[in-house]
Amino acid sequence: MKNWWRKWSYEIPLAFSDALWDVLVVQFADFLDRLTIRRVLEFVAIALLVMAFVQTFPIDLAILFAGDTLMYLEIAVAIRLATGREHFQQMLRLAARLARFAMRLLRVAVDRSVVRIGKLRERRSPARLKKPGRVSDSSDDDRGFGIGWGVLQAA
Repeated sequence: MKNWWRKWSYEIPLAFSDALWDVLVVQFADFLDRLTIRRVLEFVAIALLVMAFVQTFPIDLAILFAGDTLMYLEIAVAIRLATGREHFQQMLRLAARLARFAMRLLRVAVDRSVVRIGKLRERRSPARLKKPGRVSDSSDDDRGFGIGWGVLQAA
């Protein structure tokens, strides 16, 4: 009897509330995320046409007019896609112009650095080129600190 009471007073209401939450909140939020203006307009247009023509015409004629309305909406979508295509082409042209500009800047930067290096080489005087090299210390003083040169000696 305890299990029956627990099941009907605790588990079943929780399961029912979880199902309600899933349907009324989670799935409805998912539906709203996928909802677009086009779908809303299509639904409203079809609903208005169906309500208007069901009253005066047979159902076949109402479906025919609803199909015509959808065709007009598809034409509007085709026009929208064409303008989107034009926008995409403009974007590609702008990207190509930007790439050409960047290549010109890069070429100028490289040419300037090469010219600058050439000018620096021309400005060097022959007197500067003949710097005395480092004098090596060839004395044997403190050379190995008591260890033979190149040989490890045991004490």
